[in-house]
Amino acid sequence: MALQPAICSSCGGNIKVDDIDLNGISKCEFCKTPHKVIDVITIDGLPTARSLLETAEHSIQDGNYEKAVGLFNEILKIKPNCHEAWWGLYRCNSYFDDYYGYRDKYGNKGPLTKARIIDETLQKYAMRAIDYAPQDIADAYKNKIKENMNFVESVKQGKFDKEIAKKSGCLLFMIPKNWFIL
Repeated sequence: MALQPAICSSCGGNIKVDDIDLNGISKCEFCKTPHKVIDVITIDGLPTARSLLETAEHSIQDGNYEKAVGLFNEILKIKPNCHEAWWGLYRCNSYFDDYYGYRDKYGNKGPLTKARIIDETLQKYAMRAIDYAPQDIADAYKNKIKENMNFVESVKQGKFDKEIAKKSGCLLFMIPKNWFIL
C-alpha cells in the first residue's frame, strides 16, 4: 500500500501531517480547513499521548501533581507542541509555587521573589501553551493567567503598594526606587 499525500478537499492545498493534534486533526496550510488525518491509533500495552493526557488530568484531580508532571513530560516527548501538556505543566508548577509559599531556592520570599517565580512559571509553561494552542483556547489561557500577569507587571513597573504587601504577607519599607523587605 503506497502512502498518499494529504490534500485538502476544499482548496487542494497541502495538509501538514506533522502538526496533527491529539485527536488526529490537522489543518490545511492555506484555507485552514480542519481534516481528520488519522484515527486515534492504539497499540495494546502502549500508552498514547491522549491516554497519557487523560491519566495526567486524573492525577491532578486526585492531588498527585508529581505524577501529573511526569506524565505531561512523557506527552511532550511524543508531541513537543502539545498545548494541553504545556498548560498542565503550568497548572502543576503554579500549584508547587503556591504550596512552597513562593520561596526561591535560598528560602527568600516577598513580593519581588513572588513576582519573579510567577513570571518564570508563566514564561516556561503558560506562554508555550498559548503559542501552540488554537486561537480560541489561547485566548482562554490568557484570561486564566491575566491576574498573575497583572501582578508581575505591577511589580516590574514599581507600582507595588501596601495593599499588595498586605495580601502577600510581607512587611515592606519603601524608599523611592528601592525596596527593603523584612
